[in-house]
Amino acid sequence: MKLSNLILLSIASIGFFYIQLWEQQLVTPIYLSLLGVGAVYGLYVKDINMTHITGFILVITLINRAIFETSLINYMTPEEDPVLQGLFIYGTQFLFSFIVALVLIFRVQLSRLLSKSKSIALTHFDGIFHWLYIYTSVIYLLALLENIAWSYFNMKSWTLIYDNFEGLIYVAWALSCGAIITMMITSTKSNHHDEKEEAIS
Repeated sequence: MKLSNLILLSIASIGFFYIQLWEQQLVTPIYLSLLGVGAVYGLYVKDINMTHITGFILVITLINRAIFETSLINYMTPEEDPVLQGLFIYGTQFLFSFIVALVLIFRVQLSRLLSKSKSIALTHFDGIFHWLYIYTSVIYLLALLENIAWSYFNMKSWTLIYDNFEGLIYVAWALSCGAIITMMITSTKSNHHDEKEEAIS
C-alpha cells in the first residue's frame, strides 16, 4: 500500500474513533493535548516539520481559545444586538481558522524563517491540515452569513449550520487528531529506517 493511502486510512480510522466522543468537554482537551504531544514528540525525534506543523496550530488555537475562555468576546458584544454578537463570535473563529490555513499553506517558508535546519520540507501532512482548516473556515463563514440572515433579515428557518455547528467542526478536529497520531507513527518508522541505514553504512 502506498504511503499516502496508508496515511489517509490511518487518519480516517483514528478520526472515526475520536468523533464518537462528540462532547466539547472531551473533544477540545484531547485536541489541544494531541497538538502539544505532537510538538513535543517532534522535538524528541528531531522532526522539525512535525514540530512546526503542530506547534503553529497549537499556538494559534490556544490564542483563539483564550479569547473565548476569558469571555473577551462577550464583553465586546452586547446581548441586545444579535447581528453584532454573531459577527464577533463567528467572525473571530473564521479569522483564526483562516490564519491557521494560511500559516499551513506557507508553513515551509515560515519554518525556514525560524530555523536553519536542512530537514525542513513539504510533507503529506501540510496538505492534509491546510485543507481541514480551509474546510473549518468555510463552516465559520457560512455560520456568520447564516446568523446575519437569521437575525437581521429575520430568516428564522435558516438554522442548518447552527443546528449542526459543533458536529461540522468536530469532524475536522477528529480528522486532525487522526493526522497528528499518524504523523507521529510515520515519523517513528522513518527514524527507525534512517537508523538502520546508518548502521548498515
